[in-house]
Amino acid sequence: MDALWNTLVIKFPDIVTGTILTLVFFVVCGILAMVIAIPAGLGRLSRFTVIRAVSTFYVETIRGTPLLFQLLVWSFGVQIVVVSLFGFSADQFIFQILTNLNSNNLYPTDISLAPIFFGMIGLGVNYGAYMAEVIRAGVQSVEHGQTEAALSLGLSRAQTTRFIILPQALRIMIPPLTNNFITLVQDTAFLQILGVYELSLVIQTAVQATSSPIVRWGLYAVALAIYFVICYSLALISRRAERRTQRTMAGAH
Repeated sequence: MDALWNTLVIKFPDIVTGTILTLVFFVVCGILAMVIAIPAGLGRLSRFTVIRAVSTFYVETIRGTPLLFQLLVWSFGVQIVVVSLFGFSADQFIFQILTNLNSNNLYPTDISLAPIFFGMIGLGVNYGAYMAEVIRAGVQSVEHGQTEAALSLGLSRAQTTRFIILPQALRIMIPPLTNNFITLVQDTAFLQILGVYELSLVIQTAVQATSSPIVRWGLYAVALAIYFVICYSLALISRRAERRTQRTMAGAH
C-alpha cells in the first residue's frame, strides 16, 4: 500500500491535469455536438428533400461507422487533406486565436495541438449525429396539431419551432441527451490513441511505469472513481433540470 500511496502522491499533479483536460474536452465537444445536432435533427424533418437527404446521410454515416476509426480519419486523414489543399495548420490557427485573446503565452511550444484539435472535432461530429436523432425524436413527439395551430395564428415555422415545439420537446429530450453527455465523458478516453494527454492516458502511462499489481489496480480504481464522479454529477444535474422543466410545464397548464 505504501507503494500505491507514493505513486499517487507523485502522479497527483498529472492526474489533476488529466482530469481538467478531460472536462475541457467534454465541454468543447459537447458544445460542438449540440451546434451540429440541432440543425441536423431539424434537417431530418425538413420539407426540402436536399436538406433532409444531407442530414440523413450525415447521421446514418456517422452512426454506422466506429468512433475509433472516425478519430483516426480526422487526425491522420482530414488533417493531411486540409494541410495539402489549403495550407491549414491547426497549431497556427490556435496560436492566432490565443494571440487575439492576448493569451498566446498559454500556447505550449513543446507539443503539437493538432491531434487535440482534430480529435475534438471528430468526437463532436460523432456525438452530433446521435444527439440529432434525440432532437428529431423529441420534436416528433410534440402533437402535430400544435404546429398547425401556431401556424394558423400567424407564427412562422421558425417561431413555431422555437417557441412552441422545442420547449415541449426539451422535457422529453433531457434524459437521452444526458445519456449521450455521460457517454461523451467516457469516450474522451478514445483520444488517447491520438496521443492526447487526458485522464485515461495519464493513468495508462503511470500503470505502464510500474510492475506492481497493487499499484496498477489502485491507479485504475482512481481513474474509475473520477469518471464515476463526473458522470454521476451529470446525472444529478439532469434529474434536477428534468424536475424543473416538469414543474414549469405543469405551471403553464
